[in-house]
Amino acid sequence: MSKIVLADDHLIVAQGIAGILQPEHEILAIAKNGEELVELVKKHKPELVITDISMPGMTGIAAIAALKRVKNDLKIICLTMHDEQEYAEGAMSAGALGYVLKHEATEDLLKAVESVLEGKKYISKSIQVDEAAPTLSARQLSVLRLLVQGKSAKQVAEELFISPRTVEFHKYTIMKLINAKTTADLIQYALAHGLVS
Repeated sequence: MSKIVLADDHLIVAQGIAGILQPEHEILAIAKNGEELVELVKKHKPELVITDISMPGMTGIAAIAALKRVKNDLKIICLTMHDEQEYAEGAMSAGALGYVLKHEATEDLLKAVESVLEGKKYISKSIQVDEAAPTLSARQLSVLRLLVQGKSAKQVAEELFISPRTVEFHKYTIMKLINAKTTADLIQYALAHGLVS
């Protein structure tokens, strides 16, 4: 039985989620926004967090990044109504392992919890996460998109909550993967694969 903290600004939704998860899992607490979620995680030390994305104040994605700084190995699932690829990629880049749509929660949530607790990724089937560049991870895609926008390694680092050295490492890895010699090659690749508009 795993210990879980939930976050959703609609209590009735959170109680519904708890109903799906119990009795197999223990719900330690329910947060109604990102700030409260971070505090409850510090207090209860759960193995898993299930959070909405759209909440008042700190969003779910900002909370994920904050939680990973508190406890790097924390397993996180986003449970949301946003079926857009950008949201899924943003959540995964911030550190979530699972991304489940609310209207598919009854079928998907328990499967997602099982996968994520084993350290595997789980994304609802109806979301098409960019497969145009299968060699690049969600984090590498985020770095690439920001670099293509003309941002410096320092700016990319600030936006993604990582160090400039990590940005440089990702850039170097991407260039090796796609056989790019210059930043111009990177930009060309990103445009050719529809990774940036």
